[in-house]
Amino acid sequence: MKKWQKISLVTLGIVVSVAAAACLFLIATPYKLMNQESMESTDKVTVTENSGWISFFPFEEKEEAGIIFYPGGRVEAAAYAPLGKMMAEQGVPFIIAKMPLHLAVLNWDKADKIIKKYEDREWIVAGHSLGGAMAAKYVKNNPDKVAGLILMAAYPSEDDDLTSFKGEVITFEAQLDGVIDEEKLTKADSRLPSQTYTFILQGGNHSQFGDYGLQKGDNEAGIPKEEQWKRIVQGIVRSF
Repeated sequence: MKKWQKISLVTLGIVVSVAAAACLFLIATPYKLMNQESMESTDKVTVTENSGWISFFPFEEKEEAGIIFYPGGRVEAAAYAPLGKMMAEQGVPFIIAKMPLHLAVLNWDKADKIIKKYEDREWIVAGHSLGGAMAAKYVKNNPDKVAGLILMAAYPSEDDDLTSFKGEVITFEAQLDGVIDEEKLTKADSRLPSQTYTFILQGGNHSQFGDYGLQKGDNEAGIPKEEQWKRIVQGIVRSF
């Protein structure tokens, strides 16, 4: 092997190693929950956590289906605890799935394990951003296992046509979302069923679907995060 070839291989190896290290660093440093208080049980909601998910179960449950939630990419499951707790306070069980390396794309059928564990209840699958896209993929492949789909700043991929899905579908779009691809979001409307209802969160942004601070590339919100969660909960309760 010629000297220049050896140098090229060494250089390539260094570049690949640096790129891999950067990817591992990004994956290993997820957006984390800011307020740990939302992970504590109260006299209205029992919060439990295991290796697979975080559960928010109300003491006084209603007859509505529970929600299985997929986190956004590089966001830890606990970062959506405030939303889960607020839903449970309305009598709706809320389970946040933990994903490998905080990426739902690596375990998009995680809902199967939760549904099997709590098979005596109907479930709605929901997700934020990448988690929403993977929730849509789960519904596409398991339409008879779920009662509905909730997309938060998310849309189904080109491979996941949901137009024949019979369950209820609602989507939440934040007015000041600086992360989502608006063109792809608009095109994806044709892949959703006719019974889809969309809520526009005036003053909301991409990051405030969870509680993990301002995500890179996002716009500052025009409303407090608590107000954004409140509007999401109200929209879900009204729809299901």
